[in-house]
Order: sequence, then structure tokens, then C-alpha cells
Amino acid sequence: MISAVIFDLDGLILDSETPEYLAWKAVYEQYGLEFPLVSWLQNIGRNDSPFDPLGPFRREGSPRSPEAIRALWVEHHALLERDFFSPLPGVVRLLEGLRSLGLRVAVASSSRISRVRGLLTELALEAAFDVLAGGDEVARAKPAPDVYLLAAQRLGVAPGACVALEDSENGVRAAKAAGMRCIAVPSALTRGLDFTAADLIVGSLAEVTPDTIAALGDRAHA
Repeated sequence: MISAVIFDLDGLILDSETPEYLAWKAVYEQYGLEFPLVSWLQNIGRNDSPFDPLGPFRREGSPRSPEAIRALWVEHHALLERDFFSPLPGVVRLLEGLRSLGLRVAVASSSRISRVRGLLTELALEAAFDVLAGGDEVARAKPAPDVYLLAAQRLGVAPGACVALEDSENGVRAAKAAGMRCIAVPSALTRGLDFTAADLIVGSLAEVTPDTIAALGDRAHA
């Protein structure tokens, strides 16, 4: 039986990933460079940044220092992020449905716990979750299972009784490594990634209901 649902944050509850990408794209274009989306996607869902977007500006002969480029990115990002700052479709309705059935809910994010708490507070959603777990509270980033295991521990629920909701390949791999069932909700940026490890793939959280969650539990015991 499913007794808890664990949400990713970035790209699932809030589209914070698109403005980050668009800001880097704008900075690169300013210097006649093409921003490599395929490389950037390696970072989605993790906090250890295997791809360094400042790499071209660390080389000898760079037109600007990495620090100046980072500051420029911050300016672009600040202009873009407010246009995306609202819960994604289906988030609030699903949370209400899960809580009405007495299911426990959590967030397991690669972001710092202070950022997770701050964003959810700004979205007026922090009170909707029983517990939060952040990437800076565990030893290993997604796709390792650590942050999902921490969320389950704080919920007091066995990992096998949890369903995770994820928008990234790294997140799906983390949830499955934790022994959870997982619904993949690819975003516009992550749609081309490999989600075959997920138990279910949907186009939007608006397609997910408490019945969808329960069906995953029933399928596991069929």
C-alpha cells in the first residue's frame, strides 16, 4: 500500500529550470557562443554540477572573468524568473487530493534545504508538506538515493510505501535506487531524457490523481 508521496521541487513543483537555462543561453549569445543544452541537462536534478557553464570563460583569452559572467547570468536570471514563479499545473490540486486521503507528503530536492524552504514559503506551499529534505543534508547527490531515503526516514515511512514524482532522469534513478515507485513528469527541457526506469510517464502533473498513485501500489502487489 502507498502511504506517502515525495515530490521533487525544481521542474516539478516550480519551473525554475527554464529561466536558469534561458539566462545562460542569453549570456552565451552575448559573446557569440551557443549554450549546449545537452551538456546543461547533465546538471538537471543534481547539485554537484558535472557540467560547468563557466568553462569557456575560465580559459586563457576569455573576454570576461568567470565572476563577471556569473554576475551577468544573475542579472538575466532575475529578469526571467518571476515570469515562471508559480506552481506548475496540477500541483495544488494533487496536494489537496493526497492530504484529503491522509497520505503523507514530502519534498526531496537536490537544492539546499534553505532554498527549498524559501521557495515553498514564497509559493505559499510549505505548510502543505509534512517534511522537507535538501541536497545539502546528504552525502551524495541524485542519482544516488540519499535524499529520498532521508525524506522517507523523516516521514516515518518505508521507502517501498512511497511514490516519487520526478521531472529528471537523475531524479528517477535516485527514487528507484531508494526502492520507491516513481512517476516521471518530463518538463519542456527534460522531455528528451531517458525515463524508461520510471513506473509511469505522464505529460503533466495535471494528469496525476490520488487514484493514479494508488494504482501503482496495486500494480506492485498484482
